[in-house]
Amino acid sequence: MDITIERRASHDSTGGVIVTGVELVVSGRLDAESGVELEQAVADELQRGRHAIRLDLSAVGFLSSAGIRVLFNTHRAAKAANGQCMIGAASDPVTRVLELTRLAPILMEPRAGATALAASAAASTPGAAAAKAASAETQAGRILFVGLESPGTGRLQGQLVGAVDDALLGRAPEATTRPVPRHGFGLGIAALSDDGPWAAVAGEMAAACGAVFHRAPQPFATVDYLISTGSMVPDVRVAAGLFWEGLPRGRAGFESADDEPAVRFDELAVRLLEQSGADTIAMVAVGEVHGLVGVELIRPLAEATPSDHPRAETAAVAARWLSFSREPVHSRHTALIVGVATSRRPVGPLASFVRPLGQGSAWGHAHAVVFPLRPLKRGVAELATTIDDLAASEPLAVLHLVSDPQPVLGSGQSELVRGSCWFAPLSIAGLEEGGASR
Repeated sequence: MDITIERRASHDSTGGVIVTGVELVVSGRLDAESGVELEQAVADELQRGRHAIRLDLSAVGFLSSAGIRVLFNTHRAAKAANGQCMIGAASDPVTRVLELTRLAPILMEPRAGATALAASAAASTPGAAAAKAASAETQAGRILFVGLESPGTGRLQGQLVGAVDDALLGRAPEATTRPVPRHGFGLGIAALSDDGPWAAVAGEMAAACGAVFHRAPQPFATVDYLISTGSMVPDVRVAAGLFWEGLPRGRAGFESADDEPAVRFDELAVRLLEQSGADTIAMVAVGEVHGLVGVELIRPLAEATPSDHPRAETAAVAARWLSFSREPVHSRHTALIVGVATSRRPVGPLASFVRPLGQGSAWGHAHAVVFPLRPLKRGVAELATTIDDLAASEPLAVLHLVSDPQPVLGSGQSELVRGSCWFAPLSIAGLEEGGASR
């Protein structure tokens, strides 16, 4: 017998803490086959940001050992996202099995009245008062920031290395070797290896907190990476890129404030610029992906000629160099995005490094590293800890994010379901005071 799963939204309050949750009412047999549907349903709720999940198993007539594993897996997945997935009601057969296996105290709610879900959620997190403060919500346009913290007026110091136009034409001088320390960040066209000329191996690169991710310039390339460990600091050879050192002090969790399923990356950049009060910011985001729109370099720049290069204005020529996402890609994955955004059309060296992020006023440049899906905690997170957690899994892709606003045929914008972001005002060496780097 197949199971059916009915979804009911719920809003509980205890001690002033509002818990937005959901109840999943399950009917049928819960075994190896049907358990896949329940596990997927819980994963979908976590991706929507619903971290208080109650299971009603009153109409489940049979629970196998495989079904028990599913219940344990969903409980663990919610806990990893700083939430909970508990059984609020169960049939006699389910209750008996869980009691015999001694899992009832772990997987089932205590019988403590109608507000047990909210009380358990509020009490399960150490420092409930601090958690409440960290969950304060601020709406900016269509984005809801959770636990927003201002970056202050202090500026990170950035440095542009090389020139993008020269690199894409294959005529840049020898690449610059750049270390990426624990508090170092960067993005651009670079390589990890010292093997051969830079133009033969340089591709999309993103670096954060001493972790460097690089995609070789070839179709279907795997992602290589170096992680700072002990006294070992990764070095990259940079043809063109932007680097800064220092953790951005502004931070927040983010999610959609309305009925939209996700947050557009270009609007996220605009709202962070507003919150910073600066013309130019460094920004890092980690989010659950709704869809990414980007481009990958698929030929070595050593093969570039004056008439055959990635910046060629002919679509047929550009297609030989760049692989564009025909539609948003990497849904149901997690992405680390490193970038720069500016609120005005830039001048000087920064002008060739950034492009319009969308139909709004922001310009920028961002690279995304894609990982398998890892549910994220709602609200403020620690940047270095988050990067370490992501770097423990295998990176799948490195994309240069682009905007494709063409009507009907365009791929649109990169979108994140929810996540955390970090940002700070950025000054870039070599740009005049009063320009776009302020």
